[in-house]
Amino acid sequence: NNTITSIYLYNNQIGDEGAETIADSLKHNHSITSIDFMRNQIRDEGVEAIGRTLEHNNTITSIDLENNQIGDEAARAIGRALEHNNTITSINLT
Repeated sequence: NNTITSIYLYNNQIGDEGAETIADSLKHNHSITSIDFMRNQIRDEGVEAIGRTLEHNNTITSIDLENNQIGDEAARAIGRALEHNNTITSINLT
């Protein structure tokens, strides 16, 4: 799909498996610019998958991971992704 630009998944409890599936599909997507994963019980594994996607995706500009269980490893994965990604303008990890 090349017409959808935003995904809003607030409070869907997708967990790590759902986050990994969505992250994989976003690796080669060129239309999504904003994604909201707020309150989805995503832990380190899911956020690490999202980080790997952000290393390769240069379309996403905004990502919201508020109110998930993000630990040190996941935060490092996001940091590594930002070393390679120059399109992210907004990221929420609160």
